[in-house]
Amino acid sequence: MSTFSIASTTGETIRLAGVSKTYETASGPLPVLRDINLQVEAGEFISFVGPSGCGKSTLLKIIAGLVSYDTGTVEVGDQKPKAGREDIGFMLQQSVLMPWLNVSKNVELPFVIARRQDVSTSRRVEELLDLVGLSSVASLNSWELSGGMQQRVALARALALDPGIMLMDEPFSALDEFKREYLNIEVAQMADQLGKTTLLVTHSIGEAVLMSDRIIALGANPGRTVGDIAVDLERPRRADMIGTDQYQQICNEVRAALASDLAGETL
Repeated sequence: MSTFSIASTTGETIRLAGVSKTYETASGPLPVLRDINLQVEAGEFISFVGPSGCGKSTLLKIIAGLVSYDTGTVEVGDQKPKAGREDIGFMLQQSVLMPWLNVSKNVELPFVIARRQDVSTSRRVEELLDLVGLSSVASLNSWELSGGMQQRVALARALALDPGIMLMDEPFSALDEFKREYLNIEVAQMADQLGKTTLLVTHSIGEAVLMSDRIIALGANPGRTVGDIAVDLERPRRADMIGTDQYQQICNEVRAALASDLAGETL
C-alpha cells in the first residue's frame, strides 16, 4: 500500500446507552444484546470480540441503521442511526464485489448509487486504488484477483465517499494467516493516518490486540459487555509486536474476561 496522503474526513463519535435487542423467532423471543453502554471517541479504533451469538454483528448493524433496537439510545456522529448514511463505510466478511465490473468500476459504485459522479470521481478512484496498492490491477475483473486483493478493493469501495466511520465485520477471516496479518497492519496504519473512527468485529483476539486502541469483550446469551481492555501498544502497529510480552499480556487480559463470563463470574 502507498503512503496515506489522500484527503480524509475525520472520525465521528459514537455513543450507546442501555441498548438492548431481542429477535422474534419461530420458537419465541431470542435476546441478543442486553444493556450495552459504549462511548467511542472520534478517531478511535475499537474491536468487539466474543463467542458466536454474542451480538457483535448485530451491534454494527444497529450503528449502521440496518437493524432496530428495543431499548436505549444510540448516537452516531450526533445523529440517530439511519440506513444509507454516506458518512459510514461498511466492510463484510466477503468482499461482495460485482463480478461484471472491473476493479475501478467496483470502487466507483458508491458514487453511482449516491448519484455523486462528477469530474473528480475518476481521480478519487485512482487515489483510493493507489491507497490500497491496487493501481496496477485497476482494469482487471474482480474475480481475477486473490482473496486478499478482493478485500482491498472492498476497503477502497468502503472509503469511496470518505466516511467518518468505518464498520468492519470480520473482513479478514477468509484469508490465510500471512495475508491476514499483513492486512491487519496495513489497515491499522491506514486508520491512524486517515483518522476514521473504526469498529471491528473479529473472533481473533490476536487480531484485535494488533489493530485496536480498545477491545470490548462480549459475553453471550444475551450479548453484554464483560470487559473493556485498553491496548497499550505504541502506534503505528508493527508485525514485530506480535509475541512481545506486552502483546501477550493484553491477549491474556481479553481471554480472562471472556473465560470469566463462561465460568459465570461477573467482572
